[in-house]
Amino acid sequence: MQWFSLVLSLAVALVVRPARAAEETAQVTLDEAVALLRRQSPELLAGALKVRAAQGDVTTARLYPNPTLSFGAGNFPIGRTNPPGIGAGDTVNEQVGIGQELVLWGKRGERIAAAHGRMAAAGAERADLDRRLVFEVRARFVRTLVAGERLRLARENLTHYRETVRVSRERADAGEISAAEFDKIALEQRGFEHEVADAEIERRQAVAELLPLLGLDVADLVPVGELRLPAARTDTDTLVSEALRRRPDLTAAERAAEAAEAALRLARAERWPNVTVGVQYTHDEFQVAGNLANSLGANFSLPLPLVNRNQGEIERAEAEALIARREVQKLRLGIPQEVRIAVTSYTVAGERVRRFEEAFLRQSEDARRAAEVSYREGAISLLEFVEAERTFIQTQRDHLDALLDGHTAAFDVTRAAALEAAP
Repeated sequence: MQWFSLVLSLAVALVVRPARAAEETAQVTLDEAVALLRRQSPELLAGALKVRAAQGDVTTARLYPNPTLSFGAGNFPIGRTNPPGIGAGDTVNEQVGIGQELVLWGKRGERIAAAHGRMAAAGAERADLDRRLVFEVRARFVRTLVAGERLRLARENLTHYRETVRVSRERADAGEISAAEFDKIALEQRGFEHEVADAEIERRQAVAELLPLLGLDVADLVPVGELRLPAARTDTDTLVSEALRRRPDLTAAERAAEAAEAALRLARAERWPNVTVGVQYTHDEFQVAGNLANSLGANFSLPLPLVNRNQGEIERAEAEALIARREVQKLRLGIPQEVRIAVTSYTVAGERVRRFEEAFLRQSEDARRAAEVSYREGAISLLEFVEAERTFIQTQRDHLDALLDGHTAAFDVTRAAALEAAP
């Protein structure tokens, strides 16, 4: 009975534990998020398996054709025999033979070269997938961080405005402002509450977009980090040179072009069919007719390339080789532009962030405080006070947007120039 209780407890624990895990909240830094991506992202794991599959193609390309073992029997009598009265045991002959297809010189080497090119391309594509997904993780991580900050500011603004409503109620009770004006102030609180609700939804969406990339099955995620603008390189010419040397998508395209060229050479070599040679042993019971009891023979077969000379595959391989070369040219033209756009975006975003942090945030905060004091003293109208509140809130939003753009642009410089190699 004790054993039964122990087994039952273990079974319940195994069933309940995943459900509890899904209710947990994970705290993750940016570096930890990238490490999770590289360790357990289903997409990256699938990319590694594609490399393994391509390695299997190389193994297949190295193999020689299997020999063919054949058996046969014949010369069974049907009807009248010569001499009359003999049976199958007196006439039958049995053959056993073995044949081997001989691959013509050059075909196997090109087949191996094409497979090696595809495997190298698959490895580079996996590295390029890592490059792109690391950028996605970083961008979504910062988006989640910004969404959390927007929610915090929205709640803070709501709390601040609730205090304004409380003070205004006291002024209305004291007869300093009219009831109608107080109602307008109280109704304005709806906008702050709506801002909090929108910020909560935005944060939840950002978390939902990030978690699948990390391979995490948790209810919520709290990003740990600062929104300080990260440093990024802006030496465009050097970055362009490094990108053309490091970009794994360009490497993948170049390896794919090499594989396509090898496939074209193989298609041209396949115009000439392989030959098959073999030997055959025959045991013959029809010795009454003078046949040999045991004999050896040899055979040689060669398909005649009179009609099918692999024209279709050659035409297809020529087109695919040309497509592969054009893809390399396209990337060599596009990569420098990606780097230049990323550097420009970072420079512009960085300048926006600096303007906000050096002036705009302080100015909007001072204007809001002055408007609040003036409104409580009756020096300005309700419209002017609300306008100062809205300007302050919009300045906060724009500052967070600038920070998000700056982080994304900094990460994009790293992505475009392939400054981080996949492990």
